[in-house]
Amino acid sequence: MTKSRGVRGAASGCAVASLLYLLARSLLTLGISALMGLAHPGASLAKPLGFSSVSAELLQLLVGLGAIALTLVFLLKCTRLQTDDLRITLPAPWSPGFCLPVFLGVANLANLAGALINHISGREATSEVLPSGGPELAVYFLALCVMPAVAEEVLFRGAFQGLMRPCGSAAAIFAPALLFGLLHLDLAQGLTAFACGVFLGWLAERSGSILPGMLLHLANNILAFLTIYLRYYAPAELSFGVELFILLFFPIFGIWMIGHARQQRFRFSAGLRPGVDVLAVFASPAYSVTVVFLVVYAVLLVH
Repeated sequence: MTKSRGVRGAASGCAVASLLYLLARSLLTLGISALMGLAHPGASLAKPLGFSSVSAELLQLLVGLGAIALTLVFLLKCTRLQTDDLRITLPAPWSPGFCLPVFLGVANLANLAGALINHISGREATSEVLPSGGPELAVYFLALCVMPAVAEEVLFRGAFQGLMRPCGSAAAIFAPALLFGLLHLDLAQGLTAFACGVFLGWLAERSGSILPGMLLHLANNILAFLTIYLRYYAPAELSFGVELFILLFFPIFGIWMIGHARQQRFRFSAGLRPGVDVLAVFASPAYSVTVVFLVVYAVLLVH
């Protein structure tokens, strides 16, 4: 009974924090857009009239960081989460040579599944329009690659997972990963985010640190950034070849790595903490309602 109450409380905290994150993003976007409109009538974050692309992207970066910072403060002040639970510390020995290709394999298998979902549903995949170079490209790299790899890992694998950890590793990995995927508010992107979140959550539990996850998250973001850049500025044959190689090589190589590791008696469950069943997180009404809300919200955004 105590474990059941514990998982309900922790999952509820994660759910409320997720909604707070969405609210904070919306309010910060409205506030900054209002200030932009005062400086240049008609300007907003959606239509940054009169603002350079660097300025507009920096303001978008401020919104993302601000929303994550406010959510983190809420969790530290209003829940049992402590700063030590974030696990921003040096990891136990881990194997980048194994984790990186397997993680990229997981990410690109999910990308292939997401592309199939978009094809079946008739949706076109969308991506940022990247500048060709200069300070603008550097700012986009910071906003699209570096900031998510650091800030999102601190919030989801640090704070959310730290809040869930007393319930056991299974719940601590699954509950934040599901919210991480749903908060992308896009089915295809959310599927990739969920799959990546599960692997990064496992790595945080296994290594005792979120720093390895930051590195893997950054590597995946850089590959995605590269493929988007090549679509705009490289010959079509080169762009297609690189993207096809990334989509096929890492899943195949990752599966081979897992098979080889299994032959060496590697077990993904080794070092994980026992606890409640993974589906026990849905014993929290707040968590269940939040999941349904995010699914409905994402569907409405599509239409």
